[in-house]
Amino acid sequence: MSKPQFFTPLPPDFEQLALAASAKRGTGFGKDPDLRTVGERTYSAFEEVNFAPSSEQPRQRDWRLIPYALWLSEEKGLAEHPPLANHYFEVAVPNALATRRPLKWGRGLLHTYLQNFNPQNDVFVQLAGAAHDFFLDPRVLGALTQTEAFGLERFITTLEALDPQRGPTQVANDILGMPAERTLRDWQHRHALANGFWLNPFAQQAFAQALLAPEEVRASLPYVKRLCEWAVHDPGTAMQRFRYPTFRDEFAYSLLSPWFSRTPPAELRQHLLSELLRVLGDPRHDHAGWLGVREEAMDLASRWMSGRTMDAFFEILRHTQDEIGVYRRRFWEAYFQAGHIVQAWVALGEEAAQALQTIDPEGALGYAKILGKIAPNQCVLMVQMGHLLFCDWSHQGRLRAISVTSKQAPKLYKPEYELFELRFPTTLDFNQGTSDDPGLLHLDSQNGVWQDTARLFIAQHLGIHLSLADLMPSDTAQN
Repeated sequence: MSKPQFFTPLPPDFEQLALAASAKRGTGFGKDPDLRTVGERTYSAFEEVNFAPSSEQPRQRDWRLIPYALWLSEEKGLAEHPPLANHYFEVAVPNALATRRPLKWGRGLLHTYLQNFNPQNDVFVQLAGAAHDFFLDPRVLGALTQTEAFGLERFITTLEALDPQRGPTQVANDILGMPAERTLRDWQHRHALANGFWLNPFAQQAFAQALLAPEEVRASLPYVKRLCEWAVHDPGTAMQRFRYPTFRDEFAYSLLSPWFSRTPPAELRQHLLSELLRVLGDPRHDHAGWLGVREEAMDLASRWMSGRTMDAFFEILRHTQDEIGVYRRRFWEAYFQAGHIVQAWVALGEEAAQALQTIDPEGALGYAKILGKIAPNQCVLMVQMGHLLFCDWSHQGRLRAISVTSKQAPKLYKPEYELFELRFPTTLDFNQGTSDDPGLLHLDSQNGVWQDTARLFIAQHLGIHLSLADLMPSDTAQN
């Protein structure tokens, strides 16, 4: 007995079989059919008989292709002609089970179910019921398991994909429950699905269900990794993009909300930050990537990003051998950990930028270039606390402060700054008129001299009070 064939050749309108089809046909298959054209032609065939369900004029092929013509636009489609649609679902599809090759009718049913997934639409519910009964018929299942798309059997039966209410949830749970070493591509291949599957409304609804996982699940590293893998289409290519733009808010909120009132483990936060940068961009300046995301999620992500920027700055100081890097780190981290630093950005000289490449070889962290004659190892940490912006220059540089409302205040998150922008004139004087330069020199770090001056300045202008011991490295503070 010869092996049943599931369409020869297999056109890509039956999306689930696209991978098998591409493997069989090589490069000489020819041009893929235009499903829009197929739908329009099918619509025209029934329009000629005034959409009469009993007409014998349309060919069997026209009846088989009806799913592609159900929804051509909001106002046009065979779904707008209930007698014809009812005849297709209630008579034509059941009768197709007795034909020699019933699987040919399965293409349009499954493709349209996935591409037009809409459980709120009455005609779609009819389509779903017809597809469910058709594919669960032993004649269809038996034939399906003998094709190169046999993986569809699990998709249809175990995962109940053709149940509009349970299918997306079942698929979401199956994906989230995969072992960590398996990828979405593995899952896709197992079920004979094509790359385009991830973009259809059914897959989008499954993704939406995954976003509703319990908080204890969403707070786990495996969930973060899997959801972020799912969220990116064509990763690592020029076409890389967020798969489901309408779910930006739900995506960010699902990942970040478990941490609104608690601190995540360092590994999880680091991975989550990297993934959010990759998928949505930096919320502090990539506003398009975070469009519509709730403010509390954006605020938390921005705070984390600022913390990561500060970490990178202090690592740069270590690589470029800034003599007081450890004191700078403790000073600014104390204010950050106390929740007072709203935003942070860095501007780097040439050697400092090279050091960042060592720290962040993937280039995930943004930074600004400093234009002008400076020592190549110099860099500037820019932090905002309250209404003040502080610019802390490395390698014998000064600490400067300016009101963010001042015309001379540099704007955060620019890609480059002229030297004069970061050495701005300001009336905010750390030295109380004892020097021509209002900036603060970092004198006697070990004994906390500049730190004490800076903390008193911050207390005076912002009402933020930290003790000198809080601002010193622990071994120094104990001494």
